[in-house]
Amino acid sequence: MKKSTTRYSFVYILVSMLVCFTPVKAQLSETTPLDSIEISLLTCTPGPVAYSMYGHSALRVNNYTDELDLVFNYGVFDYNEDNFVFKFLKGETDYFLGAEYTNGFFDRYKEEGAGVLEQVLNLTLEECNNLNALLMENLEPDNCVYRYNWLYNNCTTRAQDMIEKSIQGTVRYLAADREQTARAILHEYNKVDRWMEFGENFILGYELDRQLTKRQQMFIPSLFAAEVDSAVIVRHDGTTVPLVRETRHPLERTSEVRPPQFDWPMLTFVLLFVAYAVVGIFELRRVKTFVWIDMVMSVLVGLAGLLITFLFFFSEHAGVDSNILVIIINPLTFAFIPFLLRRHTQPLNYAILAVFVLFAIACFALRQSFDPALWPLALTLLLRVVVNISVNHKKSLSLQTKTRNHSKK
Repeated sequence: MKKSTTRYSFVYILVSMLVCFTPVKAQLSETTPLDSIEISLLTCTPGPVAYSMYGHSALRVNNYTDELDLVFNYGVFDYNEDNFVFKFLKGETDYFLGAEYTNGFFDRYKEEGAGVLEQVLNLTLEECNNLNALLMENLEPDNCVYRYNWLYNNCTTRAQDMIEKSIQGTVRYLAADREQTARAILHEYNKVDRWMEFGENFILGYELDRQLTKRQQMFIPSLFAAEVDSAVIVRHDGTTVPLVRETRHPLERTSEVRPPQFDWPMLTFVLLFVAYAVVGIFELRRVKTFVWIDMVMSVLVGLAGLLITFLFFFSEHAGVDSNILVIIINPLTFAFIPFLLRRHTQPLNYAILAVFVLFAIACFALRQSFDPALWPLALTLLLRVVVNISVNHKKSLSLQTKTRNHSKK
């Protein structure tokens, strides 16, 4: 997955792929001899930036007879497509299969300092021809486009499907089963960018916290490569052979990816909570709230809620329609502003408190996992509600006391 659709920095949270390709299909002939052909699974190491964080998968077809060495890649998309960003947010991005010379593929990853693992598949000549024919068929303009899904239909799952379709028999993956969720798998790779991890946790819901089957876990390139390494082909006659004939390392990794020294999202929202707590104490002492603080928070929460709500109701991306954060972070906060301006906030505050109770119930029932940095943010929102209720209550008591004193006089 050269870029994850969890990306676009919130516009690009989820994953995606390759940057540019040189079309080479015109140089492939229907009469090309296929009596000496080798096909490999290429797995590229993760990089430090968004588009390379999860690595990448591709298939190499090396025709020794015709001296034609190509890489077939299911990670191609067109940035110049009309309304590309909007379509990506809606999960309606179409990717397609592209092909390029292997040397060009390696050169690009060498410049990035990435490593490439090559697993030569233990296929018969007929199976190699089958796989090559499937790829060539997919390369046709009418067949090359597919609807991308970062979890269920990406460059890795497509390569897996092509390999299994070409084999005369079945592939059995023998690696030990691991109980893992998609969120846990993503965290293994995006820990080098805490803001990216926070962003994914912000928009992805409880679907990401369900246990994945072994096959579903192979949506990540390196996990699929690990499964392929120990897999076997079970022929129709019952015999078995290893799926991988030979493992090579055409490119060694030269760039080092280091995790950040500080948890910036956590630090940011803890400091925000402390700042709001100090302001809240001052407000309680003067028995008066700063309306502008609540207005700013309403706008910021509303803007974040626009993204979550849009993804929740209108996007086809996996996991975004099960995000219970939409209960407390949504555009309805924009409607609070008129109440804040009139300082008629007490009924509103109790309504917000009830929403937090509903959110707590949903958390317990649906078991969605949240980013640790979200808790100080949620507590900050809750703090504003408590401060407003307390200030209004003090004002009410003060008014009642003045009324009694006036009555006695």
